Amino acid sequence: MTIGVFLPEGTEARICTEIAARQQMGINKYGTTVAENPLSLREWLVHAKQEALDQAIYLQRAIEEIDAREARRHG
Repeated sequence: MTIGVFLPEGTEARICTEIAARQQMGINKYGTTVAENPLSLREWLVHAKQEALDQAIYLQRAIEEIDAREARRHG
C-alpha cells in the first residue's frame, strides 16, 4: 500500500476547486450546506429538475451558436 501526498492537478482538481467555490457561495447565499438543508426529497428533486432544464437551455443555445458559425462559414 502506497501512502503519499498528492498535489491536485489536472481536470479533476479544477473541478474539485469549482465544487469547493460553489459550496462556499451556497453557504454565503443560503446560510447552510446542502447536507444541512432541510428540504424534502421532493423539493430536492424539483430543484434538480429545474437545474437540468436550465442546462438544456444552455446546451441548445451553444448548439445554435455552433450551427450559425458553420452556416456563415459554408454560406
